Amino acid sequence: MSVSVLSLLVAALAGAALGGAYLGLLWLAVRRLPQDRGGVLVFVGLGLARGALLLGALAAAAVLGVPAGGIVAALAGFVAVRFAATRLMGRGTPGDALWK
Repeated sequence: MSVSVLSLLVAALAGAALGGAYLGLLWLAVRRLPQDRGGVLVFVGLGLARGALLLGALAAAAVLGVPAGGIVAALAGFVAVRFAATRLMGRGTPGDALWK
């Protein structure tokens, strides 16, 4: 069974979208953590949401019968967004506190 280039591209874009949503939820959780007492609850809740997002994506791939090549392409899209985000955010912004 061969996988078309178009289906791999669609899977990679879907993985990139999933990565963007995952990292967006992570960013919200980390930004909310230092706030009042409710910050920890929001962090835990968004952590559960990130887990549900990933498990839902894997379940959808299983139901749709996505081949292994498609899942690998989606993973590559996810990792590409993660690398891009860390390169972009790794520079920091003026006025941000650095971890020591």
